[in-house]
Amino acid sequence: VGPPGTGKTSSARALSRWFALPLLEVKLSMIISAYLGETSKNIDNVFMLAKKLNPCILFIDEFDFVAKSRAADDHGAIKRAVNTLLKAVDDISLVEDGVLLIAATNYPQLLDHAAWRRFDNVMNFVVPDEEMRRRIFEKILEKVDATLDLAELARLTDRYTGSDLRIVVREAVLNALLQDRKKITQADLIRAIEQFGRRNSDYRQGAGADSSKPNPTIYDRQ
Repeated sequence: VGPPGTGKTSSARALSRWFALPLLEVKLSMIISAYLGETSKNIDNVFMLAKKLNPCILFIDEFDFVAKSRAADDHGAIKRAVNTLLKAVDDISLVEDGVLLIAATNYPQLLDHAAWRRFDNVMNFVVPDEEMRRRIFEKILEKVDATLDLAELARLTDRYTGSDLRIVVREAVLNALLQDRKKITQADLIRAIEQFGRRNSDYRQGAGADSSKPNPTIYDRQ
């Protein structure tokens, strides 16, 4: 549970690597179909595939789509599809089926008790604080041959997510390559941070959001 870019999907992939298990990654919005009966069939197919791959990890992203679908449409087929999903979640078992089920949502407030009670544990992913951002930069840049002030970079990226920081580093590297340089500098990273902040500020203004907020990530926590 947490804002976009805070590491939910990355954590599922890390678990997969750590335990050497196949990862079946599914975005719930992609299996919802406009055709009558197709959504329930897609859901059944996903869970059947997970059981065939056992032992494995089944990662369902955008789980809040259950609530959105249920709230947006009273059509009987949608209700049946949601019930099919919730029943499949109930029936899948790590012990009996060899499937570890993980679900992720950016919008926990949309999920009701019927969805929450299907899961034994809830892990919260938060926007990293300054020290955590410094450590993320340290990890991302550990193989970079450059003298960098990571503390300054962490101070300049207030409320950036881990995903945001990776984008900043990637853009700094790209800009250096475009200038025919093989090494990045502190100035490259600061420039990339400024460009990222301006770009997201423009996005927020275009979307009608409050541009006075410093958060570059398009997510407002409740």
